[in-house]
Amino acid sequence: MITMDLKIIFMLVACVVYASAHQQQEPAATVTLKTYGFGSSCYPKCIKYEVYCQQDDDDHPYQQKANAVCRSRFIRGGPRGRLAVLNNAYVDGEIRDLIKSNRLHKKKCIKNHGFFIGLSDSGRWREGKYDWVNGDRIGQNDYQNWARGQPDNDNKQDELGQDCVQLWFRNGNRGKWDDEYCNFRPKGFVCEVPDNHCSTL
Repeated sequence: MITMDLKIIFMLVACVVYASAHQQQEPAATVTLKTYGFGSSCYPKCIKYEVYCQQDDDDHPYQQKANAVCRSRFIRGGPRGRLAVLNNAYVDGEIRDLIKSNRLHKKKCIKNHGFFIGLSDSGRWREGKYDWVNGDRIGQNDYQNWARGQPDNDNKQDELGQDCVQLWFRNGNRGKWDDEYCNFRPKGFVCEVPDNHCSTL
């Protein structure tokens, strides 16, 4: 009887440890931005942005795991979240301001100086051709906010180079864009998720 009780206690402890190790990561800050459609559409479009602090060291592959967290955020029957599309100055500026005003660019939140966003040039023969996760490609005349000297596709840590983009908070770069390795070091990340208070995504 005592042996059975010990087994039950051990199983309960193991379940609690497993659950705490696999609980959903919570955002450190959120903001809902409202914009209006173009053409004949006058209805507001709301997107909620969630900023997450740095991943755990074992969250490989880092950028893919970040995107998986974003995709896990959805309204039943609606679209899933994704890494943030910051394709205009208004949204990009609001997200950088959210990070700075909440001091999320400090070491308490991120030690590796950046937050993944939904922009990359990964894929065969894609180097230098950057696409957002919504399928939009950055053209010559589209909004861009690269840090000085970026993107540079550094390949010192990975022969495939730097294919994922982060908001970079290092060397005076106050959240400007930088190409980064997708799976070399854990990062913070920014999701855009459906907002159930008005038309969304």
